[in-house]
Amino acid sequence: MKKIIITLLITHSLLSFSQNLLQSPSQYLGYEIGEQFTRHSEVVRYFKYVASNSAMVTYHTYGTTNERRPLTYAIISSEENIKNIDNIRLDNLRNAGIEQGTSNPQTAIVWLSYNVHGNEASSTEAAMQTVYESIT
Repeated sequence: MKKIIITLLITHSLLSFSQNLLQSPSQYLGYEIGEQFTRHSEVVRYFKYVASNSAMVTYHTYGTTNERRPLTYAIISSEENIKNIDNIRLDNLRNAGIEQGTSNPQTAIVWLSYNVHGNEASSTEAAMQTVYESIT
């Protein structure tokens, strides 16, 4: 009886853990990336989903298009760096000579820029896959 209870507890724990796993873009959208065009609103929804389910991603809007679609970016890093993002940003500005003070560059910053043209769909699809692969 004791073994059955332990087995049930372990199974329950594993099922609970697996439900918290992040869905890939294909799982979330219901089709393989590249099979069809993903609408802008679905891309935004996926990035919001990722940011709300991972402490390693923050998602921001910096403007809107002429069609009133959000222009956005995501920051992907370790949980520690996300918590310390303001200091990392200021240190980067100091290192570039834009802000006053001594810099102590300890964290590399990589900018991955994807498409801005609506007829270049592969970059948008790649952006969703990149964020997923970067944090899983």
